[in-house]
Amino acid sequence: MTTSILRVLRVFERTSVVALFGIMLVLFVANVAVRFVAPGLASSIAWAEEAARLAMIWGIFLIAGITLERGRHIAMSTLLVTCSARVRFGVRRLVGVVGAAFFGYFCYLATRMTVFVFGTGQIIPSLNLSSAYLYMGAAIGLGLLTTRYFLEIFEPRDPSILPGDG
Repeated sequence: MTTSILRVLRVFERTSVVALFGIMLVLFVANVAVRFVAPGLASSIAWAEEAARLAMIWGIFLIAGITLERGRHIAMSTLLVTCSARVRFGVRRLVGVVGAAFFGYFCYLATRMTVFVFGTGQIIPSLNLSSAYLYMGAAIGLGLLTTRYFLEIFEPRDPSILPGDG
């Protein structure tokens, strides 16, 4: 069960991150090219910088789950190697509980902030979008990270094994 959920998360996160960073790259290149080739048109593409920044914020929060899965978050692996397999299993479960609680709380705060900003009517002028979309990326990314930590409680994995390796 957890394996299929992780597979769906993995595909969603990777696809989203690749798409967002691709969009960000195209927008930055287009913005620089227009400013260099046709400086008179630079004001008409001013929205590209804001859109790229929005994509970067979303991408950063969405990539957090991928880094957790690959064991790239801060860890005490040197200490854990000296422990028995049973102790490592228990510590991984504890990390899952603490991580799920910690990031679940921050997901809750980000969701409240998103709803609040939607209610205020603040917009990003160059994009004519609600400013809440900035915070929505944090809420979604933290929610996905919370899900990953929650799944660690039930099926702790060895962080040295990447998906597909074993």
